[in-house]
Amino acid sequence: MNTPLLELKDLHTSFHTEEGTVTAVNNVSFSINPGETVCIVGESGCGKSVMALSIMQLLSDSGEITDGMILFNGSNLLEKTKKEMRKIRGKDIGMIFQEPMTSLNPVFTIGDQITETLLEHLSISKAEAYDKAIELVTLLGIPNAKKIVKSYPHELSGGMLQRIMIAIALGCNPKLLIADEPTTALDVTIQAQILDLLQTIKHDLGTSILFITHDLGVVAEMADTVMVMYAGKIVEKAQVVELFQNPKHPYTKGLLRSKPVIGKRTQRLHSISGQVPKLTDLTESCYFSERCEHCMDICKTQAPPFISENDHYTACWLYKEGKDQ
Repeated sequence: MNTPLLELKDLHTSFHTEEGTVTAVNNVSFSINPGETVCIVGESGCGKSVMALSIMQLLSDSGEITDGMILFNGSNLLEKTKKEMRKIRGKDIGMIFQEPMTSLNPVFTIGDQITETLLEHLSISKAEAYDKAIELVTLLGIPNAKKIVKSYPHELSGGMLQRIMIAIALGCNPKLLIADEPTTALDVTIQAQILDLLQTIKHDLGTSILFITHDLGVVAEMADTVMVMYAGKIVEKAQVVELFQNPKHPYTKGLLRSKPVIGKRTQRLHSISGQVPKLTDLTESCYFSERCEHCMDICKTQAPPFISENDHYTACWLYKEGKDQ
């Protein structure tokens, strides 16, 4: 059995707001093996990005990890000092942030921002770092690499900036790459190129990928394992083919039915009724119960445990009660 590269155990992340405490990541556990791509899918606000920032320990001042463990190569990241985490970020764990235009510093050149990570973690000169920066930009399929590294972020397109973010994340050949919606706001051609690039990186370098998205089409293309997240909790986990062919949780089924299908333009798209519950008002229940067409009395009073069948995990009382619907 493979030893997990990354393992989260009962992770809880909360934010202190004027309206109360918001638990954005609620009792989340999963693992990623070397060379595996795990996709986390769910609608906006379900806690996907907060979980990634928890792993990197880049939460805002109002955020706090209140319980759980984050094991990377068997070592608990929550026990690391700020200096130790700084050595891990960029070198062992790289992250592609969601908005490259706001993640890159507008007053520094592209070359300066790529070489910053290289100089921080590698024993190389500034000239060698710039040569490697040009090599990375070329690897990512951007023409005129020598010109690009001298450019500023506002001089490049969104697709180019996203590739620069990938170059920064990959500069030190990290063991784990966290990609937080890396294709958001990109046209489909650039999106396809970036997904192909990530697949190539995975196969050539053996990099593990934690891929965060709300796009089920991207999940189908990228994932080995899929986790469905709702209101801060993982509600279903399975291998990608198994999850698409045999979804179990009512929320997962609703997501899949909401995706348009080629050749069925006359068929009205399914929508999940209701709204995500307010995270300050959560009770001991199934958080999806108010929107679920299969809701039972027990769903409103007790949180369902994970039920496992052939490595397909589902948090739903339907299966606990033996009512496989």
